Amino acid sequence: MGCGCNKGRARTAAPVPDRTLYRVVLDGGNGKVAFQTHSLATAQAVSKNYPGSLIDPDPEAAAAGQSPAPGTAGGA
Repeated sequence: MGCGCNKGRARTAAPVPDRTLYRVVLDGGNGKVAFQTHSLATAQAVSKNYPGSLIDPDPEAAAAGQSPAPGTAGGA
């Protein structure tokens, strides 16, 4: 019997839930991003290795998640 690797399979159209991207920012939040993850616990563990670093959610990801998709209600 042949392999079924190249067969098309049914896919669901379930939306992916929004996830917050946490960033570890150096120099009290004014420096470069040292690390980013979706896990707050991992971000906290990594920030301990960088004195003076801050953890904040990625503002670009938050802004992208709040805007309505093109062609949906909420526009003009």
